[in-house]
Amino acid sequence: MKFKAILVTILMVILTVGCQSDNRDLVEPLQENSTSLVSTATPDIVNSPAEKPVVADVSESPSELPTQSKSVVSQHEPSLSTPKNLEYQLAFVSQAPFGVWDELHKEACEEASMITVVKYFKSEILNAHTMEQGILDLVSWEKSQGYQVDLTAQEVVDILNSHFDLAAELITVVDVSVVKDQLTNGKLVIVPLAGRVLNNPYFQNPGPIYHMLVIRGFDDQSAEFITNEVGTRRGDGFRYAYGHLINSIHDWDHDLAKDGMTDNEISGTPKAIISVGTKID
Repeated sequence: MKFKAILVTILMVILTVGCQSDNRDLVEPLQENSTSLVSTATPDIVNSPAEKPVVADVSESPSELPTQSKSVVSQHEPSLSTPKNLEYQLAFVSQAPFGVWDELHKEACEEASMITVVKYFKSEILNAHTMEQGILDLVSWEKSQGYQVDLTAQEVVDILNSHFDLAAELITVVDVSVVKDQLTNGKLVIVPLAGRVLNNPYFQNPGPIYHMLVIRGFDDQSAEFITNEVGTRRGDGFRYAYGHLINSIHDWDHDLAKDGMTDNEISGTPKAIISVGTKID
């Protein structure tokens, strides 16, 4: 009897150990941000080196899901799948770094957007001082090269490629999936917009006829793009609904603008986005 009791005890121990499970998720959940759609962070933010994006809920079978500590996309290699949430960690400074909305800074959205992506890909500091100096230098250079105050998407591509030595591309077939694909493949996206169609509550009424900003991520759960909205100091991580932002995308037209661009005119111009990455040697 004593032998049987010992045997039963051993079997119970084996069965108990065998039933324990590892409850760790294959993908750690994305840390929740503030419930607010916008950040009130101060402009003096230092841009960290070009980081891989935060991603979650990748569209793969569970056995193929990577852990959160591994990046799903790289800056130079196409992703094998599209995540449901992705956000690059960009420093944010508005186009009026010190809150001076004079005529130069009211028109500096193109320059601020370019400087944002340049500092990110070159892993350089971005704060109020570097943004302000960058805007002043770039506006001065543009004037010396014969550029007008407002820049078309193609002109921004040319400046990013030739002046800043990045790899920028104009894309004229525009929808939500195209923007998400560019971000998933390690690019940032600058978009030209009919500014008043955006209807941003933080813009001074009636808002700019023409505007640019940087898209730094997307969130399928809320169906929103995550942006560096340089047109307001509250633009760090500002979110626009997918359809609303796509509907607002319209390029500048210098010919139409000769006599002053109207809301109807810019709402009828073609759509385009600017995909930006680093050059591959």
